Formats: sequence, C-alpha cells, structure tokens
Amino acid sequence: MNHLKAVVIGTVLCALAACSTQSGETRPEPALGPVPVIQVDADVRFPLDDYLLSPERRVTLRRGQDLLVQKCLRRLGFEMNLPDREPDEVKGRVIGVVDDAEAAKYGYSDPETLEAVRRAEQIRKEQKPWPAQMMVALNGGGPNAPKKGDIPQGGCTGEARRALGRASQQADQAGDENFVIGLSGRSTKLAEADSRLKAVWGKWSACMKESGYDYADPWGPNDDKRFAGDDASPEEIATARADVACRRKHDVNGIWVAVRTAYQNRLIGDNAEALDKHRRLVDEQVRKAAEVVSGK
Repeated sequence: MNHLKAVVIGTVLCALAACSTQSGETRPEPALGPVPVIQVDADVRFPLDDYLLSPERRVTLRRGQDLLVQKCLRRLGFEMNLPDREPDEVKGRVIGVVDDAEAAKYGYSDPETLEAVRRAEQIRKEQKPWPAQMMVALNGGGPNAPKKGDIPQGGCTGEARRALGRASQQADQAGDENFVIGLSGRSTKLAEADSRLKAVWGKWSACMKESGYDYADPWGPNDDKRFAGDDASPEEIATARADVACRRKHDVNGIWVAVRTAYQNRLIGDNAEALDKHRRLVDEQVRKAAEVVSGK
C-alpha cells in the first residue's frame, strides 16, 4: 500500500498477521475495549500517542539542537542562520479520510499535510544553498572537509545530538521518537490483519459497490492513482464522500480505532520497560535542550 494521500506515520516492523512468541506460539487476537465514536480527525487517538513528543516539546528539542549546531559551525568558521521553529503537529490520517466536510472540499488529500508540504517548500525556496564545505562540517567526513581533524564525529549535527543525549536514528532504540513510531507502525500491520477489522472492511466494500465503486478495502480509493494530485477532482470528491458515508453506516472508523488500540495496548505491555526508559531519556533530552535555549 502506498497510501499516497493519507500520511501513515510509522515504520512497519512486523509483517506477520500476528506476532509470535519466542516459542513460536501465535497469540490470539486481543479483546476490544469500548468502540469510540469517530466523526472528525481529532477523534482518532491511540495509546502510543502519549509517548510521542508534544509540538511544544519537539520545538524545544529542535531549538536546542539548532543552537548547538550553530555554535559548532562557528567554531569551524561557518555561520548558520537559526531556522524559525514554531510548534506544529501534523498527525497524518492513520485510518484515512473520516470527515465528510473535508472529503467534500479536499477529497483524499489531507489539508494539514498539504499545508506542511507548502511551508516546507517555501522554506526551501527561501534558503540559500550551503557551501559544500559547510555541509561536510554539518554532517561530517568527506574530501572537502575544512580542517578535517576539527570536525567532530557525525559533524556538528552529531555533536549536538550527543550533547542532548539523543539516540541514533534507529527505530528500535529507546530515546528516539522512531522507537515509538515503529511500535505504532507495527500496531497498524497487526490491526489490518485482524479478522474483526477485515470483516467490517468487507461490509464497507459491499457498501461502496452499491454506490458504484469497486474497492476491496478503504485504502483502495486513497491509493487510487487517478486521485494522486493535490487538487481534488469532482470524481475524487464523490468517491471520498461515498467512502465516508459507508464508513459511518458500518462504524468502520470506530471499530478500526478499537482494534488498533487493542494491539497498541498489548505492545505497550510487551514493551513497558523500554517505553519507561524512552520517556526518561526524552524528558532528559528536552530538559537539556531547554537549558541550551535559556542560555544556562
């Protein structure tokens, strides 16, 4: 699945229908808790969200790292303008389109993601390219490195990350947000192989067929190449609205969230020690970054 329109955040770590125990025993599907009412994107929440950085804490971490990188680059003879960091949160549509009002306006495009891409593109256009030697100083190594012996391992970025106690970019390492994102991606794969979600997807597919649309599951229209552009066509909008209507008729969204929540709760239990460690490490990273930002 490409999920071209909906931004599914997470690295899938488990490609099995159900994860097995060390003895090879397949675990049963977890019991479901209450099925939530899902009307708009803001209603889509999951247990692992609590382990992700808030927009404010993420900005503090980024600003602290920016200042440390700037200091390092100055030591090597380069000047870096600090980027404008503001709190933002682009959750992405983990279960696709759920809001009829948004579907009627944007089709399968996510307005938050479109705006984030627009801002990033604007920033890219306004930035002047960095000299090759400055990029080497930023990232480390390379034949054009100025005063090679002075460049820290991993460049100024590596030095700044180490100063804040940040983990390397590995999805299986506590202390890096990718660790939680990896677990979230695993819950997605497990949920989409669950018999209860497959059953309700089947009802959704039959409902869509009654409206003239032939898709096996809700990712089908989202990934339809005809709807790949940012500007939604009348056909895309009609499809998206029929999609939302069929989801509501069979409570697809509520069951989807309940199933994925059940797997996340199981994963949280399985990884309780690592997640506790992750929280401690991230709290310390943010504390150090806040000290850098405040000039302490």
